[in-house]
Amino acid sequence: MRLPIRAPMKLAALLTAAILGCTAFGMAQAADFWRAYTYNAVATVTAVKGLNAMFEDIKKQTGGQLSVRLNLGGTLPITATNITQAVADNVVQLGDDAFFVGSAPVGAVVRLPLLIRSMSEFEKAWDIEAPYLRDDYAKKDVVILGRYIFPYNVLWSRKKLTSLADISGQKIRVIAPEQADFIKMLGGIPVTLGTAEVAAALDRGVIDGAITASSGYGYVWRDLLKYSYRLNISFIDSLILVNKGVWDKLPPDTRKTVQAIVDDHTRRMTNAMAAEEDEMTRKLASEGMVVTEPSKADIATAEAKMAPYWKSWAGSRPANAQEAMQKILPVIGR
Repeated sequence: MRLPIRAPMKLAALLTAAILGCTAFGMAQAADFWRAYTYNAVATVTAVKGLNAMFEDIKKQTGGQLSVRLNLGGTLPITATNITQAVADNVVQLGDDAFFVGSAPVGAVVRLPLLIRSMSEFEKAWDIEAPYLRDDYAKKDVVILGRYIFPYNVLWSRKKLTSLADISGQKIRVIAPEQADFIKMLGGIPVTLGTAEVAAALDRGVIDGAITASSGYGYVWRDLLKYSYRLNISFIDSLILVNKGVWDKLPPDTRKTVQAIVDDHTRRMTNAMAAEEDEMTRKLASEGMVVTEPSKADIATAEAKMAPYWKSWAGSRPANAQEAMQKILPVIGR
């Protein structure tokens, strides 16, 4: 019996369809999907908007071969202080971590209270600190892709806070041991909380105030606060971290593309927050926030209290923190 002449064509079509189907399946399988986590708990803050824009850009520029989904602070069972560990353990593949100094103490050098007076000083100091910080993270199998920087952090409170003396007796939320030491030295009571926990703590009176920037969470928490004391305590950097295993699995050209996107967007985030800081502060003052610039006497008093601390802090930290500190001090004129 002879087969109809069209049968081979049908068979060829079926084989072609099968091959194309397998190819399409293989391409789908090749795509990477990362879960990201941030300590930021509010989608409307500039940092989160910037992260989402960055992840959208990554998906677009990699042709969908890498997608990153952001989880806000408090939506996963990961505390703010454990983001680095979650990335190292591949619980999440990417982390946005501003609470990392417990995992990498050398990272606190540029955040020491009242040590750094301007963004330009911060950048110089960070460049010195960065190699030590990257080495610490390499040991955890984590890669630092970049960082964005908040404007200088100041004091906020529900209670009267218009001078250095007013800190005494107040319960102030901090994000690192160094901030806690500063508050204790001025007679306050430091309380460490993740960002997602602060609003409820202010509302219930668990804390009286917090350290943050206007473009950080000062504006977000404005209905729960009354006073903003504009003493420049420190700039705060937030690291963009990725698990080394998943990073290394990406093709080299994809890694290059992602790195360029992270560099671009973190720079935009830093610049956007710096640009909106004064505007937000003025708006808060117009809405009834008591905004007070510190007197020269208060600044001098605070720096005098902290100067011995800067040196004693380094002496009790790992060798890399001591080395970084010794290099940074002359560069920033301290």
